[in-house]
Amino acid sequence: MTAIVSPLPLQEGANNPNVNMVQYFLQTLKLYSEPIDGVFGSKTKEAVLKFQAANGLSQDGIVGVNTAIALDNEAWAVQQDLLEEGFAGEGVKGFQEMYNSYFGTLAVDGVFGPKTKAEVIKFQKSRGLTADGVVGAKTWSSLRSLTTHDIPTDQRISAIFNVSDC
Repeated sequence: MTAIVSPLPLQEGANNPNVNMVQYFLQTLKLYSEPIDGVFGSKTKEAVLKFQAANGLSQDGIVGVNTAIALDNEAWAVQQDLLEEGFAGEGVKGFQEMYNSYFGTLAVDGVFGPKTKAEVIKFQKSRGLTADGVVGAKTWSSLRSLTTHDIPTDQRISAIFNVSDC
């Protein structure tokens, strides 16, 4: 078995394709408006610092494991549909499947009815979120962090940065 080579840490002065992913995440989160060029310059560092501050992470401007995983979770979450009672479709079904992978209590029918809303409120309360029964970015991110926490860190980082075994 070969070891996975980590692309981290990424910091000011780095110039490689892994920086592209960080810049993409930061753009998705509306923290970075510069071109995605793979160069970790002062603007990228500034955006990383803002992200770290907003997410209770160590504010060093360096993308280490915790920052990379948080960026991945947050960028993924803001791209998910906002869901609330009365909605139906694939987005609701995807939420129900993800929720069930950890809690296993919802019918996966693609309908956001009273039972799904009650489970969302229960989940939000348990995670210290605003318990409004609406699945927005914070609820999505919190659920994703739970459903991915058993994945070994090196595998998460490999998946985020598309790193193969070396």
